[in-house]
Amino acid sequence: MSISYKDIMKIAIPFSFTGFQTLSQNNYATCRDSFMGKGVTEGEFSQIIQLVDAIPGATNVQLIVALGTVAKKSALGGIVALLCASAPGAVILLILGLYYADYSDPHDLNVIVLLAIQGLKSATAALILHLCFSLTLQHLNTKLNILISLVSGIAVYFFQSPMNMVLIMGMGGMIQLMVEYDQENTTGRRTFVHQEAKPAPVPQELVISVHNYQQVSSYLGKKSLHIYLCVLFGLLYLNAYYKEYTNIIEITLSFYKIGSIMIGGAPIMVPFIYSETEKNLLNITSDAFWISFGLAASLPGPYLNFAIFLGATSFGIIGGICCWVASFLPSVLQIWGLLPLWNTLGTNQYFTKLKQGVTSSAIGFVYISAYHCWKEASLVDAETATIITILSLLYLLLLNFKTPLVILCGSILFIVRYLALWYYRELHPVILK
Repeated sequence: MSISYKDIMKIAIPFSFTGFQTLSQNNYATCRDSFMGKGVTEGEFSQIIQLVDAIPGATNVQLIVALGTVAKKSALGGIVALLCASAPGAVILLILGLYYADYSDPHDLNVIVLLAIQGLKSATAALILHLCFSLTLQHLNTKLNILISLVSGIAVYFFQSPMNMVLIMGMGGMIQLMVEYDQENTTGRRTFVHQEAKPAPVPQELVISVHNYQQVSSYLGKKSLHIYLCVLFGLLYLNAYYKEYTNIIEITLSFYKIGSIMIGGAPIMVPFIYSETEKNLLNITSDAFWISFGLAASLPGPYLNFAIFLGATSFGIIGGICCWVASFLPSVLQIWGLLPLWNTLGTNQYFTKLKQGVTSSAIGFVYISAYHCWKEASLVDAETATIITILSLLYLLLLNFKTPLVILCGSILFIVRYLALWYYRELHPVILK
């Protein structure tokens, strides 16, 4: 039994105010309490959680889309749930991006705003580092995973480009697969490749059951992956033949491609987009990039909302909307397309081991991103930036501060530090010179 669109809005809108950046046990419980008995059963919820944890894409986005789709038994239900959960934060970031774009030189900003931005970047470095610790505890469970992550981070530091990152992730996955294969066959257990155990019976209530397959998964599973490829090739064609719109099409294409290969959630986008900003391929400055991520972390809604800020700073409202849609669309199409295939993917040992290696490589990239963020925050005042980064990290680890409070504290500390130097020691702040 499906629910109405009004009910979906009532369920999803609170997420836009309480925050939904990362998937944790608390968010699992919140989603379960919100959707359970309202078009989604316990079996369906469990299967959706397993699926979004296993496939590429922004896990939080895919979770809310899948739950909305299943609850309404319609693709439009997933879209309504996603818009209600993410649109408020996206609108705020769009407005801030347009405001920031009016100042070609950040020093033209109000002095308090400029100081707050420096504190925001310092706190953002701590947020990314905290994400690294969380991903490490969750995914780097063996010496092999740690080694793959370490080597991948070092490699991407010296050879930083999106293409190299894709190759390194692929190599990480293949190494994991080959080592696991060799270990299983060397010990004689042969449980990895030759496992013949039959999958457990699928309960009638699951998403891919016959009843729900006809209502939800059949159409989506057949069409979504086709739509994904059509959009990709369409953007490639437009980028090649419509030179007058090259810039805006190129930035949209970049967000679409990067959104397609997120392994481990939206934070994995950070090193990919940053590598392109370093080469100035997207007309995005490094300063705007780190500001956007910090703001997205401090506002309710998914991390992916930072794409709308970056697009707005470069190409206005149209650019912001294009980047926002391009970053979300792959995750939406992937969850729709793979929903009916999960019974096969979930029991495929090759797929599971390959993903472990790819995820390990991606975590190494995020550690390097944390270093680049700290480096950017330290350009003006390395001592103050380092202190604020350490304090922010302690807030997160020891006091369990929420991300908006961490960002706010970082900005206030930087402002207080420089105002104290200015008014009490009569030292002219370096940042204003």
